[in-house]
Amino acid sequence: MKHLVMAILVVTAAAEAVHSQNINWRSLDENQRNTVQLNLGYDYGVTSQLGYSRSFTIVRPLVVGVDFSVPMGSTLLDDFKVRIGGQVELVETGGFSVTVKIASNFRRYQTQLVRIVSFGSDLGVLAGYYTSSWYAAGEFGFDKAVATHLRHSDIMKASFPGIRDAWYVPTGGNYYFGIQGGASLGRSFDVSLRLGRTRAQMHDEGAVVPYYAQVGFGLKF
Repeated sequence: MKHLVMAILVVTAAAEAVHSQNINWRSLDENQRNTVQLNLGYDYGVTSQLGYSRSFTIVRPLVVGVDFSVPMGSTLLDDFKVRIGGQVELVETGGFSVTVKIASNFRRYQTQLVRIVSFGSDLGVLAGYYTSSWYAAGEFGFDKAVATHLRHSDIMKASFPGIRDAWYVPTGGNYYFGIQGGASLGRSFDVSLRLGRTRAQMHDEGAVVPYYAQVGFGLKF
């Protein structure tokens, strides 16, 4: 069972994609509350992400949104992630800001041996300096696959007759930490950059390259 759970961790980590939309709180405009963002980068593989978000002010600035991400490959929709959640700015003083983000996600990953689907959560904290034209921040978070279902192929069942399709709770997760920054180009267009590394919850560091990099492009309207 331990080896199976470790395998789930490794495979779901390989299906991981970029973590969140990148927000400059000081460039938000009450007349442009909607943002469409395209992110491209490396995170356990070359990935792309398309997201939509909307900003509100309910005591504190708040952004909620949904995004869809896929790793690049010959069959795009065999692996994907859908996430819905939000970010809230808890503290702002003199340009310095602290943000908390909370999201839930659904992943699907498939090979010739197994199809994996999982439900999980992504919790993170960002802290940095924000102006109306640029920002820079550090981030730390934990991306957890809470419940994972394995459905094995006929190849696996022929090789291992005792193997069973089933749900496993909980499975694994990844800590991530790094830096991000961005700039506003005019009133409606933003660019951003994220760099960092990950650490598997069960210290299975040899399974994947533990770094991520992302370039983002945002259009506000």
